[in-house]
Amino acid sequence: MTTRFAPAAALAAGLSLVAGATAAKELTYGSYTSPTHTTYVNGTVPTMERITEATGGEITFETFTGGAMGGPKELLGNVSNNILDSASVVDIYVKAALPVSSMLSGMIVVGENPKVMAAAMNEMQLLHCPDCEKEREKNNVVGLSWSATGAYHVMCKSDKNGLADLQGLKIRATSSVGRGMQEIGASPVSITTAEMYEAMQRGQIECAVGSTAWLNTYNLKDFTKLAWSNSLGSYFGTMNFAINKDSWEDLSPEHQQVFKDQMAGNVADIMWAYIEESEEGLTWLRENGGTVKEADQAFVDAWTKVQASAVDETIAQGKADGVEHAEEIITTFMGLVDKWTKIMAEIGEDKEAYKQKLQEEIFSKI
Repeated sequence: MTTRFAPAAALAAGLSLVAGATAAKELTYGSYTSPTHTTYVNGTVPTMERITEATGGEITFETFTGGAMGGPKELLGNVSNNILDSASVVDIYVKAALPVSSMLSGMIVVGENPKVMAAAMNEMQLLHCPDCEKEREKNNVVGLSWSATGAYHVMCKSDKNGLADLQGLKIRATSSVGRGMQEIGASPVSITTAEMYEAMQRGQIECAVGSTAWLNTYNLKDFTKLAWSNSLGSYFGTMNFAINKDSWEDLSPEHQQVFKDQMAGNVADIMWAYIEESEEGLTWLRENGGTVKEADQAFVDAWTKVQASAVDETIAQGKADGVEHAEEIITTFMGLVDKWTKIMAEIGEDKEAYKQKLQEEIFSKI
């Protein structure tokens, strides 16, 4: 699906051009998710509209959703090669191209508070990770913001009580969640979110680990009869605005600043919407004949061990994958998780306060 965003403010562009201002520019943007996906509707679109308005219509967007210009494994390359000006990029699907970023976000099991993880990831990527910057430069992209999913839960086609029911079970799980599931006896299947529906439909997986927002956004509600209320972590490595470096440098400094000024709002909008839709997913399941319950104590104990070993295992895996400074990078990141855990304890569920903290601590410094 292709959509153009050019609000009424775009009418001012003609006057701006006459006055000798920066020429109007339409940027292309690609997403593999549907045009109704939470991140797109509540984060990407409002951000684009604010950018167009703030530039007096000089920056507009043409968007391609639903994988029209590439799936999750192709979008980074399409931005790198300037087939697209910009896109959303999920780093774990392009691990070879973004090894440092995917090492960080692969620690899904430590991300019990998605808002904390999103904030920590933005600060790490933009202010404290030269190696992250180098790998983006190598891919000819500029990264402007990152977001997290809602908390991850086990979602299944039939009732499951706990650890014993997972033994040998085929379950969609990636990165540290996949390793954890293997450690506790399940059989993880590593597929993209775009492939989950068909895998469930064909019986290739019995369960999926992910955000309960996916009951709606990926239509897993067609098959899901059970969700465990236990949080298994969250994924926090979606680069919401990966922009081709040449396209970015073609923008005036004033227009670049407009983008930067909108990123705190972009992250806050996505996080609040994603978590709200995740909660709505659990409510929908309860009200439509499904079951939402805690897993048994055996699973809780087993998963606690998985979480406890996640940092050390990530460092070891990073070193094995040839990531330089793996231990330093992970240690720095976990320090930022601690920092934002404290900040979230102070501000609570105040979205505006969260946005202001993101701006003060991160985006005002880039």
